[in-house]
Amino acid sequence: MNCTGSEWTPLDWRRPRLRMRMIMLSTVLCFTLILKFGLAEVNLSSRARATQSSVYDFHSDPIHAVDGNTDSNWGRSSCTATGNDLNPWWRADLHKSQEINSIRITNRGDCCPERLNGAQIRIGDSLDNNGNNNPICATIKSIAAGKAETFECGGMHGRYVNVIIPGRNEYLTLCEVEIYATERGQIDC
Repeated sequence: MNCTGSEWTPLDWRRPRLRMRMIMLSTVLCFTLILKFGLAEVNLSSRARATQSSVYDFHSDPIHAVDGNTDSNWGRSSCTATGNDLNPWWRADLHKSQEINSIRITNRGDCCPERLNGAQIRIGDSLDNNGNNNPICATIKSIAAGKAETFECGGMHGRYVNVIIPGRNEYLTLCEVEIYATERGQIDC
């Protein structure tokens, strides 16, 4: 009871002004949570299904490029490798179209880093020509032996991420491909 004798308490939801303040406070709190936790930069690589134009040998499985291991020594079964193919390619299937911000590629460190020179990173939803006709995110000029480089894709949309060396016979070797996208959190206000 307050001093006027009424039965109203400070948390009485029947009071319109209090109800409006609580709604405003809830809305501000919800937007704060969304801004803080609702968007996250996520590496989608571990969810990807990988394939490539050919497999050089038992060390060279396409899944090695998305296994989280950035070891750049091919002999330790940490990298992929195709055969000496014309237009060799590697592809990650993300299972659904994603907004891709960047791709980070780790090059082989124990041999032949120049093999990646001129490779294209392509992102899209088409499997025409094994996904190699999708739009280009970037062309790799060079990546030093055993080093990683990040390529900005500016929010390109696609289910498939391809790396292709166009126009020549080459071994395509990738020691890690990290695919970064922005994902919404599961905050439900």
